[in-house]
Amino acid sequence: MKLDVQVSGKTTAQLYRERDEYVLKYLPGSDPADFVSLTMPVREETWRWPRDLHPFFRQNLPEGHLLGIIREEFGPLLDGTDLSLLAVVGGMSIGRVTVTFEGGKPGTDLEPLQIENLLKADNTAKRFSALVRRYARAAISGVMPKFIAPNETLSGTTEPLGKPTLRTSRYIIKGSDGNTPYLGFNEFYSMRVLERLNVVPVARAQMSDDGRVLVVERFDVDEHGIPTHGLEDACGLLGLPPHEKYATTTEKVLNATRAYLPTARVRSQLERLGWLLLTNYVVRNVDCHAKNIALYYTSLTDVGYTPAYDIVTTQAYPRYALNPPGLSISGRQTWAISKTLEQFFNTRLGIPPRQYAEMLERLCESAVSVGQEVIEAAKNAPRWRTVAKQMLHAWNEGMASLRSPKSAVQFRGLDAAIAAAGFSGPQPPEPARTKIGQSELLAPRNKR
Repeated sequence: MKLDVQVSGKTTAQLYRERDEYVLKYLPGSDPADFVSLTMPVREETWRWPRDLHPFFRQNLPEGHLLGIIREEFGPLLDGTDLSLLAVVGGMSIGRVTVTFEGGKPGTDLEPLQIENLLKADNTAKRFSALVRRYARAAISGVMPKFIAPNETLSGTTEPLGKPTLRTSRYIIKGSDGNTPYLGFNEFYSMRVLERLNVVPVARAQMSDDGRVLVVERFDVDEHGIPTHGLEDACGLLGLPPHEKYATTTEKVLNATRAYLPTARVRSQLERLGWLLLTNYVVRNVDCHAKNIALYYTSLTDVGYTPAYDIVTTQAYPRYALNPPGLSISGRQTWAISKTLEQFFNTRLGIPPRQYAEMLERLCESAVSVGQEVIEAAKNAPRWRTVAKQMLHAWNEGMASLRSPKSAVQFRGLDAAIAAAGFSGPQPPEPARTKIGQSELLAPRNKR
């Protein structure tokens, strides 16, 4: 089986298996600007990877719920290899690279989805699962239920293209599951803690009326769904398969991504990364791993960190409440990391202690303000009360564990707001399990 690899709709290379290796071969005369990956620039010699697909091609392969549905729906087209899975879903993917059967065209004939109706619907697990099944033929990673689909206006007409070219969806549709109820509500307000400061780009999102679904606007396409950017996560840049997204460190992620930043942009881009890392500690997001830190680019001279995305208060859910951060810093994988984190910012990101303290307190002030919004939302929709309570307790712990106990300044927290809202204490956590997205069958890392 040979697959065609397109960059912005133009066939640039072929991908195939040769004995026990996977091979990427650029077509003769390929433009250097049409590189498939930062790690695999255009050249005459082939790019080979042993046993598995190159990490770049694995970064958007479906996982979890979506992967199970694809196996059910397209079983006859799959031969057990990731190459056949990529052939089925690669025609619609995140970023500027698409993959099709040899001679095929990128894109799919999926039915357009009315986003406005989705936001107002009763998005039960059964209904959302049916939507995932309908739009399963697209490449998007992640364990939680999600899909991408062409969008349609309420009038029933698709948005104009302006010119004949590859068109894909402008939105990623994310749902909840039994372990993460009202995940749309959780992610919307967790991301808002950083978004309201307007200091770095944050993926734009809309929450459904029932709080179960989050509609995230993609930042790798324009307003018509035409791809504008390439995108590569740190997991792929490190040469790791997706299931090893936790099997690295923050330092290694930094080194792998910084290597591609233009010199003139390093300082501003490292500050952008700093805001993301600090936000995840404040809101207690267990799931900040190597796939949730990524670069995007239009060329080799225009590379930077993506807008922040996938920020969720995972500690709000008892099943994950005892889990440590997804990536270690300076060998430590704990929430009680204030001094170590400050040193990392100073020595690795070039952010001095005073600036670090200012960033932290701005995030804490924002968490308090957004916390009031969460309380008001829960008053209007009591079904959100439990997850709202859990989120506020997690944020309060996150802020308290990062502040310096030696500071003479009395900073605000959420104790008063939690009491005024009549929230009880947090639900007791379930016994510690494996991290989100990591198989419970795997041995501990030090035994592998």
